[in-house]
Amino acid sequence: MSNSDTVRKLLKIFETFNVPEAMNLFDKDAIYQFGNYPAAVGIDQIKQAAASSHMDFIKSCTFDVKSLVETGGGVVVCELDITYGTTDGRTIKLPCADMFRFNSQGLVQEMRIYMDAGPLFAKPS
Repeated sequence: MSNSDTVRKLLKIFETFNVPEAMNLFDKDAIYQFGNYPAAVGIDQIKQAAASSHMDFIKSCTFDVKSLVETGGGVVVCELDITYGTTDGRTIKLPCADMFRFNSQGLVQEMRIYMDAGPLFAKPS
């Protein structure tokens, strides 16, 4: 499986909110950072960060991958739109860029998510 294939598989798992299954694709000492939240290091911290950064506000999400680029050195950059269904009934589509760095075993060593998540936290008008 290529690193790009692993990214696609990981995003499909994240759509189901199955964080424990997703952790099978991460190195035990991986780094995960969502937006301007502090980086989480290691599986336990990543599980906590993935479940707490914005999950209280959403009930569904889908990832529409626009492009995946393997830049070499185990790095994959992903451009995507994420559509969130919020707990207050809104649908919010946000552009996003993710950077993944893989180790030699094909596991995610680093995942950084770059997006403005402000609309998720904004009060409905």
